[in-house]
Amino acid sequence: MEIKIRDLEENDLKEATDLIVRLKKFNSEHDPLFALTEDLENAVLKYLKESISLDSRDVMVAEEEGKIVGIVLAEIIDRMFYHPLKEVRITELYVLPAYRKKGLGKRLIDEIAKKEKKKGCSILTVEFPNENLLAHKFYTSQGMRSIICVYGKTI
Repeated sequence: MEIKIRDLEENDLKEATDLIVRLKKFNSEHDPLFALTEDLENAVLKYLKESISLDSRDVMVAEEEGKIVGIVLAEIIDRMFYHPLKEVRITELYVLPAYRKKGLGKRLIDEIAKKEKKKGCSILTVEFPNENLLAHKFYTSQGMRSIICVYGKTI
């Protein structure tokens, strides 16, 4: 079976929303500052739908035999004070458990990087909850390192 990586389409929205909701639920287990909103599913659906038409945001999916098995969301950030001037930041990456440890996460990163490089991005970053040790391990295995810290507290 071959897994195809392609841009998100309107008919993918339900399955893609389900994957992002799963990711958000997983994130909420790591830190109370990631408490989920009551209308999470609709918020994710709206975000994904908007992403299809925005030049500053891209979503790609991994599809096997008509089933979405992975997803990556990325946003282009202008770095007005630093070179390179354009950064692509992966804000969400999720692969169904049965498809992990087979190189699919790396493929999703590589494909989004290739797409965003054509838009002038020459640095790739990723954001994820600090306590997600699986994400730390995965992203460092992809040659990434920490370049900024964000700290927070409830006020």
